Amino acid sequence: MVYINPIEILELTDKDVQEIDSSLVKKAKRRLFADIDLSDSGHFDYHGQNLTKSDCERAIEELEDKEKVEFYSHLASNFELNTFMANGSSDLLNNLKQESIYKLPAFVNFISPFFASKIDLVLLKSFQNKDFELFSSALRAEHLISKDNLNRAFKSLSNEIQHRIGETDKLDKEIKEEISDYTDDDIKDVIDIIENRFPTEYLNKLPIFFQSQINKIAASINFLQVSIWEEFHTTYVPVKLLEHLLKLNIESVSKPTFEKNYLIVKKKHKERIEQEKNAPLLKEWARILISIQEKVEKVDNDTLKAKNALSFVKTAFDIQKLNELPSFANEIRTQIAFSIRSLSISSWNVQNDIESAIELITITRSINIGANDKGRFDKDYQDLLAIKLKREKQGTPIESAPSLSTVNGIGTTIYEKTYYFVFFHIPIIPLARYNCEQTYNGYRFYGKLKLHTWQKVWQYGVIAAVAFFIIKLIVETN
Repeated sequence: MVYINPIEILELTDKDVQEIDSSLVKKAKRRLFADIDLSDSGHFDYHGQNLTKSDCERAIEELEDKEKVEFYSHLASNFELNTFMANGSSDLLNNLKQESIYKLPAFVNFISPFFASKIDLVLLKSFQNKDFELFSSALRAEHLISKDNLNRAFKSLSNEIQHRIGETDKLDKEIKEEISDYTDDDIKDVIDIIENRFPTEYLNKLPIFFQSQINKIAASINFLQVSIWEEFHTTYVPVKLLEHLLKLNIESVSKPTFEKNYLIVKKKHKERIEQEKNAPLLKEWARILISIQEKVEKVDNDTLKAKNALSFVKTAFDIQKLNELPSFANEIRTQIAFSIRSLSISSWNVQNDIESAIELITITRSINIGANDKGRFDKDYQDLLAIKLKREKQGTPIESAPSLSTVNGIGTTIYEKTYYFVFFHIPIIPLARYNCEQTYNGYRFYGKLKLHTWQKVWQYGVIAAVAFFIIKLIVETN
């Protein structure tokens, strides 16, 4: 909107308002038009504008309104304000003084359309050029803009901000669709782009008129950090973007979500830093994990005995050291525990070694892992104990019944479920125990049981005694 002060172009600045009447205006107008006719260009130079007679005529018609005569007269004497509305010179904003006439609503409504148009340009350029002092000064002049003209005053800046939001949304879409030019090596550049695109120092200066756009900026940055989190191997960029976002004066129901996201990403970022710092240590534990997994495969293939696999696990690592690792090792701890569990399952399912299976699952229960996983291992342990108890009662399956025969009272037979070597029908050496029952023509066998401890002691004692007498006899004979 073009501002022309008719008092100024008619050179009536030094006249009192009461002196300015139609007669004086007509004389000044004839003089002005004569000067235009005699000029080389046929125009009147007004603060850098080339005015035609028609432009001047329209401006002069404004003086038919007595109130406007007073306003134009004041403006003609207020050089900085008059010049600002004519060509947007920033001298006024750098040294804006409060005047009593500024409190007059009619005067503000009068200058507002012209003032708003110039403020619109100043705000845009100072924002683009990062002239914070001029930007702040322009915003402090908001009291000279009527509510009806706020859209005009903030239009260009609002469009600029909306354009930047659009550019951010476009980048977000490109990253989601994996068509952006960014890689893991240069994704950090996005931080500088967003900080330059949305300078919080400037945005937080803006009036309530821009609140919805500030909320949109925050949402746009949040969506961008989520996409970067999902597509790139970095937590640093999302953390920095969320930190920048939370510096904005956000008034949105989404703010708690942004704050929650920040805490989540920040925690993950700290864990990532710990992991990178402890990479050599994690590498060593990863080697142990792989070696355990290899043993699982060998037990499954029956190329490694379960007892040997158990011995390996017992000596492969120090459980106390594993449990003392910080939280960054939670994942490796869990994987080691589950690999040993797999080894326990294979020991039982493939090799029928209940003892090794129980010992292996006991080891997993001593590893510091999550409560849910530990609960699974506790159940595994109880299930294996139940299997062992049932097995102790029923015995291990046998392919064939033991031989029961004696010659002249010497041989093998069953006494109270114990399989003995007998001499003259006297049980001498306990050889095994069986879960069996006597039938009318012999015994029916269900499974093999373990010898009692005292039976094992007796067994080895008899064998040792026999060996002693044989050796003694040989020595005496010689």
